[in-house]
Parts: sequence; structure tokens; C-alpha cells
Amino acid sequence: MMHTSFIKKAAVFGLALASTSLFAEATYSPHKYQQNDWFAEFGGNTAMYVNPAGISETEQLEFSAAFFSSISGEASQEYVSLTFPMDYKHTLGFSFFENGASIDDGPSYGEYAFMFGYAYNLMQFLALGVDISVLYINQFDEVKQLTMGADIGINWNPLASSKYGYLLVGVAMQNVLQPAVSTAAEESGMKFVLFTESEAYKIPSNLNVSLFYRGLNRSLEAKAEVSIIDVMHESSEGGEGMNLETSFTLTYYLSPHLGVRARFTKECYPVIGATVNVKDVSIFRYLALDLELSHDDLWEKKNRGFIWAVKLTSRFGDTREEKIGEERYRRLKIEPENDYRAAMRLYLNRQFLEAAYAFGKVQTKYPAFHLVDQAAFYKAKSFENLRMHKAAKAVYEDAIKRYPQSDQRAKYHFQLMNIDYKEGKYTEAMAKYQNIAQKFGESDVKADADYVAGQIKFEQGLYQESVDLLAAILPGNANYFYARYTMGIAYSRMGKWEEAENCFRDITEQPVSNQSERDLQDAAKVKLGHIYFSGEKPDIATAAQMYGQVEAGSPVYDEAMLGIAWSFLKVNKPDEAMKPAQWIINNLPESFLISEAYLVIGYCHFMKKDYNGAAKALEQAEKRTEQPVVTVAARDSARQAYDAMQDQFDSVQVLALDLARQLPTPRVESKREALRPTFDKANQSIEEYAAFTQKSIQSDRFESNRKRIQEDVGFTLATVKTKMSQGSTGSSEAAQELEDLEDLE
Repeated sequence: MMHTSFIKKAAVFGLALASTSLFAEATYSPHKYQQNDWFAEFGGNTAMYVNPAGISETEQLEFSAAFFSSISGEASQEYVSLTFPMDYKHTLGFSFFENGASIDDGPSYGEYAFMFGYAYNLMQFLALGVDISVLYINQFDEVKQLTMGADIGINWNPLASSKYGYLLVGVAMQNVLQPAVSTAAEESGMKFVLFTESEAYKIPSNLNVSLFYRGLNRSLEAKAEVSIIDVMHESSEGGEGMNLETSFTLTYYLSPHLGVRARFTKECYPVIGATVNVKDVSIFRYLALDLELSHDDLWEKKNRGFIWAVKLTSRFGDTREEKIGEERYRRLKIEPENDYRAAMRLYLNRQFLEAAYAFGKVQTKYPAFHLVDQAAFYKAKSFENLRMHKAAKAVYEDAIKRYPQSDQRAKYHFQLMNIDYKEGKYTEAMAKYQNIAQKFGESDVKADADYVAGQIKFEQGLYQESVDLLAAILPGNANYFYARYTMGIAYSRMGKWEEAENCFRDITEQPVSNQSERDLQDAAKVKLGHIYFSGEKPDIATAAQMYGQVEAGSPVYDEAMLGIAWSFLKVNKPDEAMKPAQWIINNLPESFLISEAYLVIGYCHFMKKDYNGAAKALEQAEKRTEQPVVTVAARDSARQAYDAMQDQFDSVQVLALDLARQLPTPRVESKREALRPTFDKANQSIEEYAAFTQKSIQSDRFESNRKRIQEDVGFTLATVKTKMSQGSTGSSEAAQELEDLEDLE
């Protein structure tokens, strides 16, 4: 009952409002090129006929097409319209209108309008619109004219409420720039007519005011329009202009997909119609069909009889909200994650300078990204891996200030400690260690800090303190292998051989996860071999077994081969001992163990009573141990070259850090490209010096062996020469003499 009552009341209300149009006669004849009222009302806002600002209401890509005709088909009008919402503020529209008739199957008359519109949302409830129309008129194939005009409009949405409904107020000036139709006598052909043409009829300028309301849970739509026709009337046109016309439309939806409509037009005849729609079908998000019928002799005799119109409206794709939401999601989530992954790929491929720039882009462009603190960490790590410690420290220190709540803070502090350790600043590094122990004692970083602190104590010769720190690092930690190895060396230097053996054995019994751990495991096997070889009760067979487990290609393979050679020599098998020693000489000419390999071969020849061979091998060993592998002069020269390049490298770091803070614009990219040659040159010098420093460290470690080999070679060579002058002795005697010369440690 309530539903039926409402329909009755709505119908009475619509008729009452429509009755106000009884006194608004159609005072402007259609043949005066007035925009057709049927399409102005029936076409809706997207047609841009009523108000170009109306296209701002379009939420999706929308296509509509309509056809209006008399029952005879002698007079018809058609249009198609397309609107495209770009974002919250911009909307584009295009419409094409065709209006024409033929006379007794003779020449036809036609008007064709092309309209290009744009609407801009000044704010959520206010929009401005403008369109440019191009009008082509074909006057019975005799005279053809082309003219242009423009409309402007504004839409105001003062009410948008689920409770009270939706209200839209529109004001538009049609033909603010008036198309002109020439009235001069013309020969056949095409003419372009400007609004400045003297002998021309100006298509009227009309002021349109519209109100549109949707309410009752979207069940009711009502629209009222008032138009003042010919507001800029010229006296030469005749008449008075400023003619008032009104219309009213009422649509009631029986269901969300079906509505009935009643309209009273500006041309003063009633219209009935229906609208039906479906949603989310096939490729359409919305598809609607409108049908309206009338007879224009019902109110005034217009001699067109029965008339009808049909309109199809379809919507495609995402709404404005969906597109902007997707764009925001992409900008805030997808794009930063893609850029972060791209930066991480560069980092894992060891393209550290490019990675620093890429992580810098993430940090600068997406400051709210949830991984921005990690981007800062890897940006600094990239600089650190390039030995650009100055730049790395600046990034870590900035990140500590910028991300005070980040769970990466402990890592920032640790990396600063680690840089001090790498630069030999042990006092500063240990001060940072104390800070980490106090503030981040429960974090995962504490174990890493313990490791670096243990290495510092080891370098300082504080072996027990080093062991105490490193013992806390357990299996599963990335530094476990390195910590145990350092502990094993520390115990060895303290003479605690059993503890040292346990540390090295711990390493050999753990599964490896990368090549670095595999290399360290091989080094531990070699150290175990040395312990078995040199123990109070030597186990030569077990020592040789440990040496033999080291595979070719390992960094300690030369040391393992030398251990095998000594093992064979220890059990009086000189022929077997010579093979691994000779392999080192033939295949690893840069090895620090070359001189000792020659010493072993000299001993082997001595045991075989080949004194000439022994002398030659021992002389080679003596020659290779005359000077340290890295001399003081070489160290001084390398240091001077490094110091000369250091200032330039510092300036490169400052520039690279500054470029990493900027977005990769063409200007910034050109600066990065210009910096690259200078960086490569400086970085190559730094890398060469780092390699030289590593070689110097190995040379220092070899120094004690070098002196021992010098002493052994000198004494043995003297013995060999004495034997050569006195004659040979038995093999067993030679072996006994070797025992007296060398303990084979």
C-alpha cells in the first residue's frame, strides 16, 4: 500500500509541476537552428548539449547512442557520445549529432555537429566545462557550410547524502561563441563561416539552468530545466528574443533495473517512456536501454504525428575511484616494491654503485614505503662494498636519525662499528661495541658485534678475551665458521692444542651453505692436519688423510699438498713426497709456499743421495727466501700511490652520495655517467691497494716461515756440499741426518 500510494503522489506532483509549462509556449521555431530539445533532454549530460560541465559526472568510460524519428521516418536525428574520465579532476568528451530530412526522394538537408568537450573539477562539488562545436550544414547539396561555436557551463553539487539524496545544479551558456550560418547568395560549394561574417544568421545563445535530484534510496529521479532562448538577440533577426522555455522529467525505478518515465518537453508535448538496465555483464559494467514515445499533436499541432526515440548507454572499465585507487596502490605499494627488487637484483649481482643509486631512489621517492629503512641499509652496504666508507658512514648515521623506530637501527650501529674495524680504528670500534651491548643486547646483531670484537681482540694479541667473545657465536650464525676458525688459531697460539683441535673439528662437521664456508672448512682440515702432524705423538696417517680431503681449487690446496709432501717425507718415501711438491711449483708459481716446496724436494734428493739435485732445489729455496715477498720499499710505494688517490676518492664518494639522494632524472643520470670514469679509476686504485694490502698481510704471516726456511736451507745446503765433497752415505743415514736438520713441523 505504501508503494502504490507513493506512485500516485509522485504522478500528481509531476503533473502539477508540468502544468507550469502550459504557459511556456514553444516560441522559437525549429527551423531557426535551435539545438533540438529532445536530445537536450533525452541525451542526458554526456551529450554535452545541455551543459558541458555535465560530463564531469561520468565515472567510467561511457558510450551512448540515440535515435529519434517520426513514425514516417521522413525526419530523424541521431547522435553518439563518448566520455572518458581521466582522474578525479579531468574528463574528456566527444559527441556527434546528425539531423536531417529528405524531400520527396530528392536532395536532402542535413546538419552535422561535432562536439569536443572538457570538464575540470575545481573541487569535489564544483566543476567547470567547455566544449567546441564544429557544425557542418548541407543545404540540399547546393550550399555546404562549416562553422564553429563554443559552450561553457558549471555544475554545483550542494547535496550528496545517502539519507537526503543527491542534488545537482547546472548553469550553462550555449553558444557563448555563436556559430554563424551564411545568408548571402552563394554559388554551389563549401564555405567556412566565421562568427564575424556580416551576412550571416547567428545561431542563438541560450542560458540553461537545470536541477537534477535523485533520492528515496535511488528510486526517484527528477529533473527540471529552464532555458532562456536567444539571450544575445540581434534586432536584425526580428522578434524580441529572451524567450523562456521549461521542461520537467520524472523517473521512478520499480526495481534497480527497471524504471518508468514521464516528461513534459520544452516544445510542449508530453512523453512517456521506460528504462531498463543490467550491470556487470560480459564486457559491460553497465548497459541501459531507454525507450520514449509521444505524439506531438497532443498539445500543439506540429504535423509530425507519432514520434519515438531509443537510447543505448554502456559503461566500460574501472571507475575513477578504482583507477585512482589502483594508481595509488601501484605508487605506494607496487612501484616501490618493484624498484626495491630491481635495486636488490643490482646488489646481488655486485653492481654496487648502480645499487646505491637504485636504493637511493627508493629512499627518496617513496619515503613512506615500508622497506625504506632496509633500502637505506643496502644503500650504505653498497657503498661499503665499494670501500666507500665515508659515504657508507654518512648513510648509516643519517638512517639512525631518520628512522628512530626502525628494527634496522641495531644493524646501522653495527655497520659503523664494522667500518671502524676495517679501517683499523679498534678503539672507536670497541666503543661502538659497548653501545651495542647496552642498547641492543637482545638483538641478533649482538652476535655479529661479538664476532667483530673477538677479531679485534685477536688482532691485539688478547687471545683469551677473543675466545671468550667468539665462543658465544653458535651454529646457524653466518659468522660461526669464521669465529671457530679464529678460536682455533687463538688456542693454537696459547698452546691449547686439544681446544684448538675441537674448534677446527667443529667446522669440518658442519654442513656448508656457500663457497666461503667450504673454503674455510678446507682451511680447518689443513689446520687439523698440522696438529696431527706436529703433536707430541704424531699421527702422520691421519694428518695425510686430512690433507687429502682438500679439493683442487681450494685457496689452501697448496698448503694441503705441501702437508702431504711432508707426510711422505716423514715416513721416508721421497719419491711420493716429490710429486705434490713439484705440483705446487709447476701449477702455483705465485704461491707463498714455493720456497718450502723446493726445500722438500731438496730433502727428497738428499734422502736419495742425489746431492746435485738436492743442491739445485735448495739453491732455489734459498733464492726465493732472500727477501720478504713484499718489501718495505714496495709497501712505501703503494702507500704513497694510495694516499695520492685518496683525496680524489673522497671527493668521488661525496659526489656519488649526493647523486644517490636524487631521483634519476635525465640531468642526474648525465651527472652519474660523467662521474663513472673518475669513479672507475679511483676504485681500481683502491681495489689494487686492497689486494696489495692482503698480499702484505700474507707476506707478514709467511715471514717467520721464511726465516726458518732460510736457516734450514743454509744448514742443509752446507751439509749437502760437504757430502758432495766427502762422498755419499746410505739412505738411512741421510734420513737420520734430516731428522737432525729439520723437525718437519
